[in-house]
Amino acid sequence: MLIWTVSFLTLALLAGALGFSGYTSTTPKVTATTASGMARMLFLVFLFAAVVTLVLGFFRGW
Repeated sequence: MLIWTVSFLTLALLAGALGFSGYTSTTPKVTATTASGMARMLFLVFLFAAVVTLVLGFFRGW
C-alpha cells in the first residue's frame, strides 16, 4: 500500500509541476491551456488517490 501511495504522490507532484509552472506544449494540435488544464486535473486526481491509499494503508495496517 505504501508503494501505491508514493507512486500516486510522485505522479501528482509531476502533474502539478507541469500544470502550474506555465509549461507550454510543443505539440501543434494541443494548446498550452489544454495541456496545463489536463495536468492540473491529473494533479488533483493523483493527489486524491495518494491520500485515499495513505488512509486505507493506516486502517488496514501496512
